[in-house]
Amino acid sequence: MALDEAIIEAGAVRFRPMLLTGAAVVVGSFVIVFDPIFQGLALAMMFGEIASTTLSRVTIPILYYLVQNWKERHHTGDATS
Repeated sequence: MALDEAIIEAGAVRFRPMLLTGAAVVVGSFVIVFDPIFQGLALAMMFGEIASTTLSRVTIPILYYLVQNWKERHHTGDATS
């Protein structure tokens, strides 16, 4: 399978579970926002989960594609030593 097809298919398969997990953390942490002692922890958990979900869904696949594409273009083919 081509690299770009594999990245798109993997993203499509893993999108819903990762989004539901992130949403569960954000909704679960929302209850803690109203507690003055743990409010900072709740906000850190919520925004951290949003950031990590965004990174894992957008940035990481793009970076992986760019690195693998660069490796394929610059591969010297020294396998026959």
